[in-house]
Amino acid sequence: MIRYLLLVLLLAGCTRTAAEEPLRVAVAANFRATLEKINLAYRVEGGPAILLSSASTGVLATQLRHGAPFDLFLSADHQTVVDLRRDGLGVEEACYAIGQLALVGGDLSELNDPRKSLAIANPQTAPYGRAAAQVLSRPELAAAAARKPVRGASVLQAYQFWRAGAVDLALVAASQAPAAQPIPGDWYAPLQQSLLVLHPSPATRAYLQWLGSDTVRQMIIDAGYLPCP
Repeated sequence: MIRYLLLVLLLAGCTRTAAEEPLRVAVAANFRATLEKINLAYRVEGGPAILLSSASTGVLATQLRHGAPFDLFLSADHQTVVDLRRDGLGVEEACYAIGQLALVGGDLSELNDPRKSLAIANPQTAPYGRAAAQVLSRPELAAAAARKPVRGASVLQAYQFWRAGAVDLALVAASQAPAAQPIPGDWYAPLQQSLLVLHPSPATRAYLQWLGSDTVRQMIIDAGYLPCP
């Protein structure tokens, strides 16, 4: 998908020169740690430094609608990118990873135990929170339906609640906890993570070429994501 996007940008040309300014990238909280590793490898390969901003997908989308000066947005879902384009933001989009949901602190039987406290990302602003809410609505977990999960501002904060011992369990991105209990993929809508090009430029094009490379594809898989179709 990213390689196709590169072709589109090459044919369309670029609207800015190759960046007297550094590239500004907004990334969903679940993918920040992975992108930091990708960016470090990019520097080793001779690429420039990237200015990274991270929050929940919903918070970043709000910032974009209020004029935040990002060149590229890596969302934790696809629908947010669709909505931003409908609102006139961005020029092209592409899938960069498929996210997976996992449970830390116990197994699925404990997820069905109402005595176990649970953290999730806020479903209103975080795609992983919406996926967690879909999981919790499953009939298999009806015994714990009355439980009120603790909500983090992002999936990263939900994970931090668990790490700090504030809750017994947390539904998080599999990339955050490789040894966590995977949640069955048919329990929630696919987490297709898409990027949106906001300001095409030679610097953006070079960075997208790196993101679409076999090296980065393997880094994304190693981090706990599935590759895009």
